[in-house]
Amino acid sequence: MAIYDTIGLGYAALRRPDPRIAAAIEAALGDAQSVVNVGAGTGSYEPSNREVLAIEPSEVMIRQRKPHAAPCLKGTSEALPVAAKSADAAMAVLSAHHWTDLEQGFREMARVARRRVVLLTWVPDAPGASQFWLTEDYFPEILAHDRTIFPSIDALTAILGRCVGPVRVTPVPIPHDCVDGFLCAYWRRPEYYLEPE
Repeated sequence: MAIYDTIGLGYAALRRPDPRIAAAIEAALGDAQSVVNVGAGTGSYEPSNREVLAIEPSEVMIRQRKPHAAPCLKGTSEALPVAAKSADAAMAVLSAHHWTDLEQGFREMARVARRRVVLLTWVPDAPGASQFWLTEDYFPEILAHDRTIFPSIDALTAILGRCVGPVRVTPVPIPHDCVDGFLCAYWRRPEYYLEPE
């Protein structure tokens, strides 16, 4: 069972695309007209101006996709149900830390993408990453766990270099009024962390 079959209930209501993060993803996709979205979830950051095919392992997440969302196949990053070189780009947004085999997932993304692979993720050794007050002062076990599932920037670029090719890293700042509800999105609005959702 996919982890999001358990933790993904109500996900679509809390994880909405932030336009500034979406713009960074759009810029990284460049001129790609067709995209495979790996670990697509509810489709938050799928570009509407391109041909997108979503791949998602969780039925709970697939059922939360909006009716106008891109078509979605059930599958995993390690064995994408897509032909080789079938899209201009492959993207993964905040999902790689849930994959069972990171290198195999990146090899699969490289296999299906003709031009580029775009990954949005968190790296534990990025400037300020360990200075987030919620995990630093209140929940250090979250930070300790995340350091076991998110590779460092050097490890990540080495894996990507082996599996995909040359790597370019572009930091994506989290705005103080971010509308996407991932863990550190409310860093300047602590009252949101007290809401039951």
